[in-house]
Amino acid sequence: MRKLLKFASIAGAAVLVTSTVFGLAACGPKGGGDITIDEQGNIRPSTSGETTINFWGYGDQNEKSVFDSLVAQFNELYAESHIKVHYEQMPSGKYGQKVLTALKNKNASVDIFYVGDADYKTYASSGYLEPLDVWIKGGTTESGTTIPASKEIKIEDMWETSVNRYLYDVDTTTQDGPNAHYWGIPKDIGPIVIYYNETQFNEVGIKVLSVAKEDLAAFNAGTKADARGKTKTELGISGEVKEKGYFVDGNNQKWFNNQVPMSWEETTTVAKLLQDKYGATSKDYSGYYTEWWFNYGWSVGGDCIEYVADSDPQYNGGYWDLTLFEDTPNFIVADNVIEPVTVNGTSYKAGEIIAWKDKLVDVKAENKTIRPEVTALKEEGKLNQLPSQRDAMVEFVSLTTPTTKEVYNGKMGYAVSAYPKVIGDDSQKATKFAEKKVGMLVDGRWNVVDFRTVCGEKPGSTANGNFEWDVAPLPQYKEYDADGNVTVHGVEAGHSGSVALCINKKSEKKTAAWLFAEFIGGKTGQEAQAKSGFAIPSQKDLANSEVFLQSEMNPRNSIVFVRAAQFETPGDWWYLKDNKWINAWADDLNHKVREGDMTFAQLMTSDAVKNTPTLLKSYTRKS
Repeated sequence: MRKLLKFASIAGAAVLVTSTVFGLAACGPKGGGDITIDEQGNIRPSTSGETTINFWGYGDQNEKSVFDSLVAQFNELYAESHIKVHYEQMPSGKYGQKVLTALKNKNASVDIFYVGDADYKTYASSGYLEPLDVWIKGGTTESGTTIPASKEIKIEDMWETSVNRYLYDVDTTTQDGPNAHYWGIPKDIGPIVIYYNETQFNEVGIKVLSVAKEDLAAFNAGTKADARGKTKTELGISGEVKEKGYFVDGNNQKWFNNQVPMSWEETTTVAKLLQDKYGATSKDYSGYYTEWWFNYGWSVGGDCIEYVADSDPQYNGGYWDLTLFEDTPNFIVADNVIEPVTVNGTSYKAGEIIAWKDKLVDVKAENKTIRPEVTALKEEGKLNQLPSQRDAMVEFVSLTTPTTKEVYNGKMGYAVSAYPKVIGDDSQKATKFAEKKVGMLVDGRWNVVDFRTVCGEKPGSTANGNFEWDVAPLPQYKEYDADGNVTVHGVEAGHSGSVALCINKKSEKKTAAWLFAEFIGGKTGQEAQAKSGFAIPSQKDLANSEVFLQSEMNPRNSIVFVRAAQFETPGDWWYLKDNKWINAWADDLNHKVREGDMTFAQLMTSDAVKNTPTLLKSYTRKS
């Protein structure tokens, strides 16, 4: 399922998405009609009085403070045009159902509102959302209003991984269907990284350096210091620093490079060092904790579902197939290949993974086989073989499995992570990190504000129970030769969370609502959110500036978030219009398998997994 984006996960887990708990719809003030905008971009106020837009959101007190300020700025900016935003912040637990109730009402009680990337396809498929293509690119709306192209929302200036996740064809359930529309504008994007306890690293003998892959040659030559201002000589490193996240130098000193992804093996090695020290006295300690397998599967080219094009008239162009436990190996074009290689008519450059549909002889066959041309290119040295999606799943499950238990086919567990039921829910895992009960936590940018308060705002602020902490890239599949040079690698991969600003299809004030969406999704709104620490800006240039990087604050290594935004895409909760196809098997995977109550083999042959392919086909079957 790789079009513009890349995807997959285990559980429809909550990232920055809305929940759906029953509640009643709130009602804001009404007032005035819609404004109009001429071809020069001049605003003409409504002739029926002040135009009041009802805006709904949710978030903690920090976010509310930011948006109170942004709403006030917007109202002042557009006072002469008689446009006013009425902002209602609601508890996140009741937000989703309140929005849904409001959208079902005949009259629009909300004009613009937050929608998580997990929910917008449901709303779009139900006809509740206004397509935003005209508002972005310019043109004529369904009501006949001519809109100039937006000066604030320019797709080419934004992270493709963020804005393009809101591009969707409700008929084909793909991003590139003939009726694909933009249904929302990103309010934010929350890349996923590793938060690590640097104080604990030091206590187990691991020192930290900070050198990007592209700077390693200059760092080794002594002509460039690391990001923290230390040269290789000043750090006292013996031997050449390779492209490794974790290594041991010639003096037997352990090092962690927080700008280079660790391999799978390096991740478990560091986690075990932490687990052996702190887990011995704390049964709920985790050397490394993640609730998502995305970066494991995607790093080697796997995914949980793939699209099968099919001309069968019962489908809208094709259907989705379950590939969560696919056992065929994956392949990547070798780095030394100069000219692109062609597989099944598709051209691939060095460092690109061969797509599922291209590596297989017949994607519809029960027993899938690799194309002979793929095998031939591998034998020529043009393709490197990577683990299968099943291998990636086994690696993920091994994290919580005891060392005395077999995970699958003779592979034993690592026991470097507490069981999910011990860690708790999404908020509790962040609390565990703050309480020093997780050495490395895989989680999103939204934790930064709280971690600055609880763990330490600035480097060196270790008083009152604070500790040194920072962030690092997610693990990446790698193989090395005897000298520590990378010989085979997967791609950097992972997911990010995002919430969009969407406009109610029934709203009678869509033009005014769009102006507010522009304001929040444009540089003014994005800069305000970035300064607060909880979000990375949608605009690439803003994200690469000190407005976001805030290098004097923790985490010092915020550039890792920027790099992650380039390739991290939505989780599997985003794939289709609802999570019914996930719900059947995800709980067994996340709890029974990861907590040792069900074997991996039993999961693969369970009724829940066996019934999922049929359920998946229902999403594109014609009525």
